This record gives sequence, C-alpha cells and structure tokens, in this order.
Amino acid sequence: MPKIRRSIRMLSEMNLSSMSDISFILIIFFMVTSVFTMKEGLHLTMPDNKKQPMVVAAQNVVTIQIDERENITYRDQAVDPVAIEDMLIRDKKNNPKMLVLLKVSSKVPYEKAVGIIDRIQFSGIKKLTLRMI
Repeated sequence: MPKIRRSIRMLSEMNLSSMSDISFILIIFFMVTSVFTMKEGLHLTMPDNKKQPMVVAAQNVVTIQIDERENITYRDQAVDPVAIEDMLIRDKKNNPKMLVLLKVSSKVPYEKAVGIIDRIQFSGIKKLTLRMI
C-alpha cells in the first residue's frame, strides 16, 4: 500500500497588528522622556498709546545702525559687532540715563538684528528703541 504524504505548509505570514501598538508606545515613551528646550525669546515692552511720549535729551541717545550691507555703525563710526557690548558698558557708566536707538534696514536678516539686540541687553541697557529704515 502506497503511503500518502501530507505536506505541511508553513504560512509565511506575520501578524503585524501589534506593531502599531508598539510604535505608539515608543512615541509616547520618547515624548515623555525627552527634554524640550524652551527659548525665552525677547522680552520687549511695547509703547502704550494712552501715555504721553517721552522726551529724551539728545546727549542721552546712542544710535546704532545696521544698513542693508550688514555694516554696523555706533555713533556714526563703523564697529565690529563684538565690540558693541563693551562700548555700551563704558558709555552706560558715563551716562546712566542713556538709551539706545537701533536703526535696522529691512533687508538685514533677523538673526543679525537679534544678535545685536542681545548684545545691547547683555550690556545692561534697559531702554531700547527699534526703528526700521
């Protein structure tokens, strides 16, 4: 009597239904355990329309200008951006009522303008006026 062979076939299928569960668990795990850096940004006080404009003497105003070619002038003299902080600290000691008028061209990249604003704030200047040219 001949033997009948049964062929046992293996299914080449994988159950992937639990993969979506695992992926969501991993996403939640990484979201909970990761540390997000929060940038503080610029803390600026906007002028109030209800208050009278403040009158400032000309000798108390220091003008910094950034033109469209990204050249920086401090009191109408070309300067290096790194030197601005030291110059402001020195001038602030001589004149505590000093404020800064920053004139920025609209063609200057934001990073450059924010870098100068940061240097002004690091020097201890609290009064800053920003003007677009």
